[in-house]
Amino acid sequence: MKDETMLHLENTEKPKRRGRTVLLSLLAVLLAGGGVGGLLYYLQREPEPLPARSFVLEADPEATAFLKATNPPTETPTEPPTEPITYEMQIDMEKVLEHAAVSEDVIGWVYIQDTPINYPVVQASDNDYYMDKNWKGQYSFAGSIFADYQCNIPLSQNSLLYGHNMGNGSMFHAVKYYRDEEWGKEHLFFEVATLNKRYLYKVISFNTLNGLAGADFEYWTCVNMMRDQFERFVQQIYDTSEVWYGDADYLPEYGKDRIITLQTCNSAANDGIRCVLFAECIGER
Repeated sequence: MKDETMLHLENTEKPKRRGRTVLLSLLAVLLAGGGVGGLLYYLQREPEPLPARSFVLEADPEATAFLKATNPPTETPTEPPTEPITYEMQIDMEKVLEHAAVSEDVIGWVYIQDTPINYPVVQASDNDYYMDKNWKGQYSFAGSIFADYQCNIPLSQNSLLYGHNMGNGSMFHAVKYYRDEEWGKEHLFFEVATLNKRYLYKVISFNTLNGLAGADFEYWTCVNMMRDQFERFVQQIYDTSEVWYGDADYLPEYGKDRIITLQTCNSAANDGIRCVLFAECIGER
């Protein structure tokens, strides 16, 4: 047992043991003042939080330059702005209804600027009836512009309109104008109306095709299609295109785009070769 004098001398001579002496003194006070409870409180108390400090790190110029060189900033690509369509609809809906009042087979109208194509569209239960009849059902060598009996213009993935290639330039003779790419680019838009709405179409392709059964591309059978059929159909349009007017990296999409097909004979010869114009619906008014 050491007395107070010895403790005082040791603390004076050996400062490195002061921490132990302070701890022993503190324990003695706790035991005297608060007993075991005070000691437990001291041992179990939460430490006081350190005061918050903020640090500002200065950037290393060399490191910054290295990171910029090895990780150039990426820019989010922006799509080019879509050019507004300034086309104004020309089909007179009152005229359509007047024709429909005369013949119940009248289902709409077709119009292409700067051509004679400005006709009522009829539809029968087969594709032969209007080959030699006008829209009133009367005999006519020039026939009519008629829709394929299978199609429904607002609903079908592909609707087909047929018309003769008349030597006097009437009916669908002007479809052949789209063989001239310069002319075609100036006439990319045309209209087709039903009895209650006008649809605007944009030309995507002019094709010269075999229109007889057994051809590699029987486009006239492509009316109401499943996804794989539609995708094969638009790919065949592209593959057989004589003049492609559509976007270079885009084909119409199933469930989003609807096609219309305008067909006429290539010449007076009965050789089965057809001039075919494909267009996609881009709006309705």
